[in-house]
Amino acid sequence: MKVLFCNIGWMRNYNGIEGDSLNRGGSYNAGATGHEVCNFSKALGTVYGFVQPSGEQIKIEKLGAKKSDSSITGVTVIWTAGPDKGGTVVVGWYKEATVYRERKTNPKPTTKHKENGVSKYYVKAKAENVFLLPISARNFLIPRAQQGGGGIGQSNVWYAQHLKDRKIVAGALRLIKTGIIDELPDLDNSTSGKEGNPRLQNHLRRERNSKIVRQKKDITLKETGALRCEVCNFDFSQFYGELGKDFCEVHHLLQLSKADGEVTTKLEELAVVCSNCHRIIHKHDPMLTLNQLRKVIPQSRR
Repeated sequence: MKVLFCNIGWMRNYNGIEGDSLNRGGSYNAGATGHEVCNFSKALGTVYGFVQPSGEQIKIEKLGAKKSDSSITGVTVIWTAGPDKGGTVVVGWYKEATVYRERKTNPKPTTKHKENGVSKYYVKAKAENVFLLPISARNFLIPRAQQGGGGIGQSNVWYAQHLKDRKIVAGALRLIKTGIIDELPDLDNSTSGKEGNPRLQNHLRRERNSKIVRQKKDITLKETGALRCEVCNFDFSQFYGELGKDFCEVHHLLQLSKADGEVTTKLEELAVVCSNCHRIIHKHDPMLTLNQLRKVIPQSRR
């Protein structure tokens, strides 16, 4: 399958600048337009997408085209972006798209395109093959390339051709094919801070990894005989009896919401906490340490 990742500025709707804003992308003012502002605007059944490639060209030969070709069809184009502090995530995609080597001019711009000063594009697709994720569902994190690892680099166009990129590509294609987006517990809704922080969502999702949580519970029960909050000492089993047996939350001591890419979790980096303490920890940015939270709890309550 031909897959291309294109990184653009962060917007809610990509349907014109009015009522929206463009962050971490092309500047938008009287002298310079971020052409991605209309990347999900329909124009007579077609959607035109803009990305700013290095050297003003997309190397479509990396997608299977000949060096003499000006375009290639049948490409799955995955659009990525990120809010100010949230990392880079998938925001939407075009299926069965045509990708052009050089920038093209829209022959029939709509009123919205004209109002926004948008006339250039590198990608086009039928509107029926285009999908934009709502902000609340933009949580598939694309790691930044690190030495020896996969991920998107400094260029806005990423071909994901290395062996270590395969896992990222497979996950993104699974999202496109199945529409499966792991829903996060209510904790995220109440403590996520800025709207759409995918790194924080990734942190909280990892804390809810059933295998990791089970391992932490098992070793804690074996070593201490109980699942007591490491901050306030609350024990669900002791308080609720059988209803609270084997229940606790698990907190990752490292702030994964500041990191990109794959992070291997060690059991010693996890802490058993109660629901209240867990929420207070994540209410703050940077998140509180266990010791910081312990200091505000009276000794008599611990």
